[in-house]
Amino acid sequence: MLPWENEGGVVYTARELRPRKRWVTYGGYCLAVLLLAAGLLTRYRIALLFGALYLLALLMDKQVVVSEEGIEQFYQMRITTHYECYPWNEIDTVVLEDRGHPTLAALYFRRGDKTKRLFFDKEDAEKVLLLARKRNSAIRIERVEKK
Repeated sequence: MLPWENEGGVVYTARELRPRKRWVTYGGYCLAVLLLAAGLLTRYRIALLFGALYLLALLMDKQVVVSEEGIEQFYQMRITTHYECYPWNEIDTVVLEDRGHPTLAALYFRRGDKTKRLFFDKEDAEKVLLLARKRNSAIRIERVEKK
């Protein structure tokens, strides 16, 4: 169960601009198996740890949404979960960048000295800007058009 499912309200899911290609995923699994085998067959047992951690990283599922609470990130690993929320009152700037993609737009959320870039469908990006203005009236909203 995801943390934002109980809240109600609107939830906009961020999209991946370039999902991992299939050969990269298979190569990662091959590397993890190679590290595990090297840890078992050689005297370098630390390779077992690296192979197990790499395998867990490959199996990790990351979900990022924008909701009424703010930017919510949920990492689901096999051994643990991690949840982060950037509330709207801590976000000071949102920049919408149209990068010329037919369906996606980039949104940059600035919180102090950190910036998070997320990609949304263009109509969802406009709705996120309205939600940001509604939740924090002091937020600065800017638009950048790539020419």
